[in-house]
Amino acid sequence: MDSRSAPARRRDTPYGERFTLFAEVLWIGLLVAAGSLLVVTWPAAMAAGCAEVRRCVPDGPSSGTARRFLATWRAALRGGTAMGALGLLALAFLAADLRLAASAGDLPGFELLALVVAGAAGAVIVVQVRVAAHWSLTGRWSRPVRDPAGTAMLGGAVLISVVCVWQLMLLAPLVAGVLALAAVAVDRHPARSQGRRHHG
Repeated sequence: MDSRSAPARRRDTPYGERFTLFAEVLWIGLLVAAGSLLVVTWPAAMAAGCAEVRRCVPDGPSSGTARRFLATWRAALRGGTAMGALGLLALAFLAADLRLAASAGDLPGFELLALVVAGAAGAVIVVQVRVAAHWSLTGRWSRPVRDPAGTAMLGGAVLISVVCVWQLMLLAPLVAGVLALAAVAVDRHPARSQGRRHHG
């Protein structure tokens, strides 16, 4: 009787206990933050975090998250560190441009330039998060599938994450897990859409 009731319970709560999944995502966020301490390793940390999110959805959280995260993080460092360095250089270039414009005094259109630079910086982060989520599925650092709608949704998640961290810096480790969850959800979006078109 227990074996028959277990699948029913799994269908009723496909992600396990809601609070348990929430706690797991927060734990993954802390691991992502720890793996990002060297800055250039943050894409590898995000890829490992996305891989852990994939493992706990839809079967529910499991033990050994930290051990698996560390092994995946080490594997993702090959190629992930170079990607992190490129992203850091791009952000530094944008920051230098903005600082140079600010030092020029009352530059006409500076507010517009600041918005453009902020948008470009956000785009760098969104692309790297999407590539990290794609790595968690394929094990390769390559461009993710073209999905403008999904990328826009992830951009909104990144924007909300930045605002939350700006309001309270202590939220940064926790937001990282939620961002990994959002990246995995967005990465599954084109696959579902293609499946529906193929079925039709």
